[in-house]
Amino acid sequence: MTSTRSRLLLSALLATSLTLQPLAAIAQTSLPVGDIGGNASIIPTGQVVTPTAAPGSTYARLSTGLRPDGNADAQGAVKTALSPDGKTLLVLTSGYNQYFSDQTTGELLSYPVLDPTTGLASTVTIPQAEWVFVFDVSSGALVKKQQINLPNTYNGLVWAPDGKRFYVSAGIDDRIYVYKFDGGQYVPDAPFILLGHNSNQTAPLPTYDGGILKGTPADAASGGLVTTGAVAAGLDISRDGQTLVVANFQNDSISIIDTATRAVFEEIKFFIPGGTVATGELPFDVAIYSDARGAAAKVFVTSTRDDEVLAVDLASKVVTRVPVGGQPNKLALSANQGRLYVVNGNSDSLSVIDPVTNNVVRTISLARPGYKYKGSNPNAIAFSPDGKKLYVTLGVENAVAVVDQASGKVEGRIPTGWYPNSVSVAAGGSKLFVVNAKDNVGPNPSNGRTTEAGAASNTTFRNEYNWALEKAGISTIPVPGAASLERLSARVDKNNGFGNQRPDPLMAYLRTKIKHVIYVVKENRTYDQVLGDLPVGNGDPSLTLFPEPISPNHHKLATDFVILDNFYNPGESSGVGWSWSTFARTTDYTEKTQSVLYGNANFSGLTYDYEGTNRNISVGLPQTSPTPNQINTRVTGILDPSGSSSILPGTKDANAPEGDGDLEPGAIGGYLWDAALRAGKTVRNYGFFIDLAYYGTSQDDPTVPDPANPLYIPITRTPFASNIPQAPGTKPALLDKTDIYFRGYDQKISDIFLYEEWKREFDGYVANNNLPNLQLVRIMHDHFGSFGQQAVAGLDTAETQMADNDYALGKLVEAVSKSIYWKDTAIVVLEDDSQDGPDHVDGHRSIAYVISPYTKRGALVSTNYTTVSALRTIEDLLGLDYLGLLDANTRPMADVFTRVPNFNTYTAVIPGILCAPPVDPALVPECADAAAPKTVAVKPLHDGKWWVNATKGFNFSVEDKLDVVAFNRLLWQGVKGTGVSYPEERNRKDLRNNRTQLLKNWTAKQPK
Repeated sequence: MTSTRSRLLLSALLATSLTLQPLAAIAQTSLPVGDIGGNASIIPTGQVVTPTAAPGSTYARLSTGLRPDGNADAQGAVKTALSPDGKTLLVLTSGYNQYFSDQTTGELLSYPVLDPTTGLASTVTIPQAEWVFVFDVSSGALVKKQQINLPNTYNGLVWAPDGKRFYVSAGIDDRIYVYKFDGGQYVPDAPFILLGHNSNQTAPLPTYDGGILKGTPADAASGGLVTTGAVAAGLDISRDGQTLVVANFQNDSISIIDTATRAVFEEIKFFIPGGTVATGELPFDVAIYSDARGAAAKVFVTSTRDDEVLAVDLASKVVTRVPVGGQPNKLALSANQGRLYVVNGNSDSLSVIDPVTNNVVRTISLARPGYKYKGSNPNAIAFSPDGKKLYVTLGVENAVAVVDQASGKVEGRIPTGWYPNSVSVAAGGSKLFVVNAKDNVGPNPSNGRTTEAGAASNTTFRNEYNWALEKAGISTIPVPGAASLERLSARVDKNNGFGNQRPDPLMAYLRTKIKHVIYVVKENRTYDQVLGDLPVGNGDPSLTLFPEPISPNHHKLATDFVILDNFYNPGESSGVGWSWSTFARTTDYTEKTQSVLYGNANFSGLTYDYEGTNRNISVGLPQTSPTPNQINTRVTGILDPSGSSSILPGTKDANAPEGDGDLEPGAIGGYLWDAALRAGKTVRNYGFFIDLAYYGTSQDDPTVPDPANPLYIPITRTPFASNIPQAPGTKPALLDKTDIYFRGYDQKISDIFLYEEWKREFDGYVANNNLPNLQLVRIMHDHFGSFGQQAVAGLDTAETQMADNDYALGKLVEAVSKSIYWKDTAIVVLEDDSQDGPDHVDGHRSIAYVISPYTKRGALVSTNYTTVSALRTIEDLLGLDYLGLLDANTRPMADVFTRVPNFNTYTAVIPGILCAPPVDPALVPECADAAAPKTVAVKPLHDGKWWVNATKGFNFSVEDKLDVVAFNRLLWQGVKGTGVSYPEERNRKDLRNNRTQLLKNWTAKQPK
């Protein structure tokens, strides 16, 4: 077994050499995620970040000072704003900044919420905090003067022209905070500006019900099912300081405010429910064009869904639609207002608009000359004082692009921290201030541990949830000269893997052998949590919640084929994870919404928009139908067949990458299935991107219709035979390729049921010799939830649900290996993210498998691989074009393969716990076969009643629509108890024996 100490020693030795020759990102290395020396770090995307590479630059975390260890420092820095006199810099966070504890007492840090009418602290306190940091930059250095706590924000921050006040959008709280300078600091300047969408708006915290569907027939018919909250987003102010405008992100409108009275005097709506033309939806940022007197004359608004800027003439109220690039986000007017610059997050470009004529006069590409793949995620812009240079943050490239304004050419790139979101130029133009959203998580062995074992490794009450550990940073970067910029550009290219695109001869060979890939995505587990007890590899058995008796197939597949003990999921949570798992990166839309959604917004106002639904609506289905049902019509059309509640016309998915659904020859980007279909491959979908609105039920029995919820689709083990469709699709390209009898994400169902439906079709493909080239299979019971009577087949504990997932995976591999397709099929398995477990290496480290006759047997591969590597591997095996710049630049997982096939088959092992009460004996009939391989029936520490009581109030209807930190704590407590793995000595002895047997099996497979 490779010890942690030896791995660290190897890392240190390699890191020492890297100070002389820094690592090229996305190349082969056995280093783990983390610092590698030379002020460089590998991040879980496979890239390298070098935030202090620019000569004279500095980098620091956004420290709150709330804990000496920095655990409560800020996450999700999204915006900078330099005061009109150039002396004060504001930094705004909109991210995950909640549930941190006092380092000594463990008491949750809580913050008073201000009364919006008085600005005074109310009696309401909450354990969440967004921040406005105030820095004095008059000397050129950052000197923190103040940090201002706000409960909720969302990307909006602007100074008054006189510099005496600033305004902050309050996100889901549907208001605008105002702060003024008084007594040497900035203080609340009440009353705050109330936007009037949410109910109870004068309370410290409103009711989150003010979204676009409020008051529609669908809202009334659903009893609140489709209601969302309002969200205040981007802000701007006129040059005379009298007019403030805010983008209402969830209402498809802007509010125009008189700053003197603090009142909204007009709301201009771009889209109203029942409309049929998609326009002005999900407005994100605003810019005000002022007349010669400084009064507001026009407002420009980005529509992130509709790829347009809305030009609103305030005198005539005429709205002009200006098409721009994909997923436009930030806006910036030049100093003389002669040009408006639009940052297009999906197109890697800037659109330049004449604000007088409302015409796009130029498009500036931010890509490298001749480079076809996108994915840089530009997301903010600033000007040099003379207007000759543009500085654009590139979120995915972890860089700032320097653009010559006259020629429109990118002169070079400057490295930053992980995911830069905003840049400001210091007065005089000699320095840049750049904020980034996050950094590496590092080890999180106490993630969720509140037992004695957890306390032993976390005596200071750290919050070790992934989002909580990723901290924002701020860089001060001297503007480099031409020669330095050239070197820095080369560093950025190297960090992002450009130059790694050499053909891999082994993958080219395998492409002639492998004709089918089955891609299986599961949910949320870390490496140590499942495989930490393996006798080889870099695992920590003390962190293993689901050892070999509970997950024998996870263990056997690893030891029979390849143990990947240095594999990482970039996603912090499901929305981010499903982006990485399906198109090998994220969009800026995801990055701006996910941390807030999982953090302070807590699924209020913002919605889970990452699997083909926007605002909880499947945009892939028609608005209405002559015979509406759950499979052929959006939920609003079922609730309101008149169409008067219809929103989001068309099939555009606001969160999707460029190229989504574009199957034209030469198209680039989109999702994995888009690339396969463009290449002429066949695709079949089992559970990916399904509308989950129909799975919530108030019934105790999930297998019967629910009279209280007419939308509910009941669970059945025989959906095809019973003709009960289970899967409303969300992606047009997948609708006719989706098995509608394979249920999507639902913690009430058994993964064995799902396996059986997949197997029904697989047997047909075997009989007809027409197995699709790419199968997408989702089995998700390792997420856990919906315990007690809501769980089918007695799967009412975390242990039984994990075993259910394990056996379904094992049976799928067994079925393929014992079929005619074993000879030319590869099965790729990973988790969508790793948020719900501990790991002693890094919180993003997770489990992954590549299973095929051409996979090495009994091998340990410690190459640093990621989800991006897995997608690149699938692309290379099937001969697909790449989706974006990350998978184009990464290396495939070639180290797991061999040219010499081994056609030995696989036999699934039954987790013994599935053969014992309360599990329905009919679930696994093989339990009655004495000859069937099975593990000991480990007795869970707690029964289903305990889990039901412990999870009261938890919402398991959508991935992670619950307090994930609390659930992680509960998970460890429920499985591990008070520091003892299992309560019976017999079980502890069995675990030791199984670990010994695993080691014997492994040793027997090694070459002599």
